[in-house]
Amino acid sequence: KIAGGVVDEDGRIVEQLRVETPVDTAALEDAVVDMVRHFADSYEIAAVGVAAAGFVDRDRAVLIHAPNIAWRNYPMKANLEGRLSMPVTIENDANAAGWAEYRFGGGAHVGDMVMLTLGTGVGGAVILNGELYRGGHGIGAELGHMRFTRDGRPCGCGQNGCLEQYASGRALQREADDIA
Repeated sequence: KIAGGVVDEDGRIVEQLRVETPVDTAALEDAVVDMVRHFADSYEIAAVGVAAAGFVDRDRAVLIHAPNIAWRNYPMKANLEGRLSMPVTIENDANAAGWAEYRFGGGAHVGDMVMLTLGTGVGGAVILNGELYRGGHGIGAELGHMRFTRDGRPCGCGQNGCLEQYASGRALQREADDIA
């Protein structure tokens, strides 16, 4: 899915929208642009934040590798800014979720926090002394791509045996399908 929303300065969701994820990468970018334009018809949008499932460069501009989508060294920030004519920030999806939880959720009154995400994949976010720990390529807490077992199942990240291949929603679905 692609989920989007208008969020005010206090972190309150004003409106939200969900659409199915297109398979084609160009259509996926079009869907994001269409969603932003839909919101811009009703709200004054100051900036766009994209939480992308994948490895994001230090400048939060290029999606280096998306294990579940065919994006490799994809200049997402430049493409979207060119089409939308507004500032765009790209962040790893688990990092974005962790930062939102730290700013506006259960972690709002702590200095250090760890968050684990379990969904299509396995991810996480680490906040240390009020700062998001990004690590190399924005994946400092991407637990799903830590090798869990030697010579295990192939992963979309290019390794074998990643935790994500055993503990994610897709892994559980694959196990259920194998049993049926």
